[in-house]
Amino acid sequence: MERSLELSNLCQDILFIHPMTRCSSFINRNGRLIESKFRDDRNITGLTRQELEMLYMQCKLQSSMNEEFDKKLGRLSYTLIKRESTLNFLFPFFNGVIFVIMDNEISIHGIVNKISELIIKYEFDLEVKKLQ
Repeated sequence: MERSLELSNLCQDILFIHPMTRCSSFINRNGRLIESKFRDDRNITGLTRQELEMLYMQCKLQSSMNEEFDKKLGRLSYTLIKRESTLNFLFPFFNGVIFVIMDNEISIHGIVNKISELIIKYEFDLEVKKLQ
């Protein structure tokens, strides 16, 4: 229950990092959506339930495939997918991935740093709580 609240808070905090953030979600290690917060879901409302499930599985698979090279190339920080109207970010988080959809007019580097710092803080907080 506490972890679910933490995930909800993390998604909410990411959502409000920038006004052009449309969606922030946590996808578990099996590619299943666990938590999601939306400011504007217009980018995915046209997708069927099956297409959404495929999108989430694709996000986790992409992240997992990139992580295969962590030992040789260094830990993966994030993956960026640029689409016609959005930027989709994948941030590794525990055994899952944080999936963030933003409008593509934003400055990427500033946003990535803010989201990465927030994720590190939440990972640390959850690890500390696990040890208690």
